This record gives sequence, structure tokens and C-alpha cells, in this order.
Amino acid sequence: MYLNPALGIYTNISPSEDGIPPLFGQMTYQQGERSARVAFIAPETGTTNSKLPLLVEDLARQAGEWGAYHLLAEIDESSPAFEAFRQAGFSVYAWQRIWKLPVSAGEVFPQTDWAPARLDQENSIRSLFLSLVPPLVLSAEPMTVHSFSGLACHQNDEVTAYSDIEFGPQGIYLKPIFHPDAVDVDCLIRSLTGIIPNQSNRPIYMAVRSYQSWLEHGLQKIGAEASPRQALLVKHLIARQRSPILERSLHALETRHAETSTPLARVESRNHQGSN
Repeated sequence: MYLNPALGIYTNISPSEDGIPPLFGQMTYQQGERSARVAFIAPETGTTNSKLPLLVEDLARQAGEWGAYHLLAEIDESSPAFEAFRQAGFSVYAWQRIWKLPVSAGEVFPQTDWAPARLDQENSIRSLFLSLVPPLVLSAEPMTVHSFSGLACHQNDEVTAYSDIEFGPQGIYLKPIFHPDAVDVDCLIRSLTGIIPNQSNRPIYMAVRSYQSWLEHGLQKIGAEASPRQALLVKHLIARQRSPILERSLHALETRHAETSTPLARVESRNHQGSN
């Protein structure tokens, strides 16, 4: 078992038994965030292991102890692990496909509506999310209190699209939200890939959620490649954070015994006298 609260990484290992290989599961959590995430379950062939629900439950327990309100996971809908996560108390809050975008190296975009999001656009971006993202999704992935730091698309004096960007050694990951009134969405997607710094020509991937599925037709038109559909799962946790004062109060309530020989009328009388 690997535990590192400073880095927010927790790994659990279910030992091998009866010739079944060991099962590994990892959860990550950034201090101060509301949600933790299942990073991986390995090996993939071990997802039929009967101990998988117990391993997932342990990841959820640790996430709760660190202060997370939710534990999130992304699983291919055809994976045998899907049922194990359901047994561990996870529920589906949305579906998504990951699209690999065509390479735009050398393609010229003389004019683009994309630019780094500005502080004065934060309310507009927040309104965009609230108007397009279902409440069920927002309950699992609440918007953070931090300023949006991705790219915003500004058209006709309005923010009509926004995309978070995550850079990794093996690729670049986009999480966009487009308003249906956005102008020329296909071109916006192509120009988005053209302005992202990508000197090493890493592949660019875009997550398209089920509530934005109308984008998929345009992605097919520009030659993007889709992955199998994934279920987005959430397990709601009870954060196990209590203040010292609350702990003492709860302990007092648990150890306190009622005086059965004292009539209720006398208790009320004492309280009345004490208030005079």
C-alpha cells in the first residue's frame, strides 16, 4: 500500500490468491478540491476479480478521510469493472467519448475567436456552464472557486465557448463547453487545436459529454477519431473532517446518560428558574 497525503496519491494492492494476479487501484486527490478521482485499476484483465468492489470501497474510504466529498471514475461502458463499481455504490452522472483530433500542424488560421480567458469573463463563463451543464453533473463536478484559466471564445460580445486544457507528456486534453449559438463550431474546433502551444506535436484529445453530443457530427466531418463510450461515475462521500470542538461535543452526547429518575416537569422547572 502506498500512501502520500502530501501528493494526494493513494494506492491499494489486493494480493494474489489461487493463481489470480494481484489487483492495483490508485486514487488521487488535490487538497481543497471537492472531488477525488480513481486514477487507474490494473491490470485490465483483473477487472473481473471478485475483490474489486472491496478495493474500490477502500479507495473511497481514503478519499473521504482526506476530505473529498465525491470520488469520480471514468470507465468504458463495456468494461467488466462497470458492475463492480456499481456494487461499490457508484452511479452514472453522464457519458462521454474521447475524440482524437486531426493534426493541424502547418494549417494557418488568420483569425480566431479564441484567447486566454480573462478575469472579467469569469461571470460569463460561469453562466455558460450553469445554462448548459445539467445539475446532476454539477453536483458531481462543481465549479471551483478559482478563476477559469483555459481558452474562451468571444463572439458577438458574448462568451459562446470555453475549454479547459491539460498538458501531459503523451498528449493534450481538452474539456470544452460550446453554446448551440456558437458560430461555425467546426472551424472553432480546428482553430482551437491550431493555437494551442504544441511544439512536440503531441496528439490532442477532446472529451465530448453526453449533454454536448451534437458536437460529434462536426468532429466526424473534420476527421476526428472516437474512442468507445465511457460512463462517468460518482460515489458521494461523507467528508470525515470534524473540528476539535465538534468532536468534544459529539463525545459528550455519546457518553451522556439521561437521569431517568428526574421527571420532565422538574427539568422544565429548573430551566425556567435558571432563566429568571
